[in-house]
Amino acid sequence: MDPLLRKSFVGEVLEVQPGRRQIVACISTAAVDRDGEVVLPAGLLKKNYAGLTVFYNHDTTRPVGVAQWVKTRGGRVLAKYRCTDKTQFARDVFALAQDGVLTSYSVGFAPREVSPPTPAEVAERPELAAVRRMYRRWELLEFSLVGIPANPEATMLAISKKVSPETWAVLQPSVDGGGHSPALQRAAPSDSTRAKALVGPPAPRHLSSAEIAALIAGRLQPPDWDALLDRILARHAGQVE
Repeated sequence: MDPLLRKSFVGEVLEVQPGRRQIVACISTAAVDRDGEVVLPAGLLKKNYAGLTVFYNHDTTRPVGVAQWVKTRGGRVLAKYRCTDKTQFARDVFALAQDGVLTSYSVGFAPREVSPPTPAEVAERPELAAVRRMYRRWELLEFSLVGIPANPEATMLAISKKVSPETWAVLQPSVDGGGHSPALQRAAPSDSTRAKALVGPPAPRHLSSAEIAALIAGRLQPPDWDALLDRILARHAGQVE
């Protein structure tokens, strides 16, 4: 059985589509990680990653969404995924990711080709001198949102989103190593907030004729994801309005 390796990365949300509950994010780069290793984005094996389940903290009992695609662009690994609204936990995670509270990702992968950096690579990137391994070819098996920033601003922002007690029970160990910080205890959600947070998703509504036509058109002619991604990256870089 192929070994499963996991590497965490403080990512970046490039675009959020609230109505569709979709997020485009950077989930990995060629940076040197804390293990003194590098996972090269260009080494991602090309395959269709649509349908890959997205978890929280690699916990297979806590799925939060499904990947629509995974691509390499400009030395980064980018992913578009849709968060489900069928569980309170997933709704909370989407809200926290949307507001920049949850920004870290971790990729689980099987290495296919590994070697130390070459002299030419070290000459181009001196920080590689201390690197032990370069994962040059690898297969993505899963990726997860991980952690929550341990700072008061992020904590208060999360509370303002009316995160449910059940979600806090999962996220809290990531804040302070398992205990409950005084700041969080002072700002704990009220009973009324908890009651509102536990209310399920809004009742379904009937689609309009225009929405039905748009859905049919989308199925008949899939969007050009490469062109859309290029526009997202250009807008994120400030190159277009």
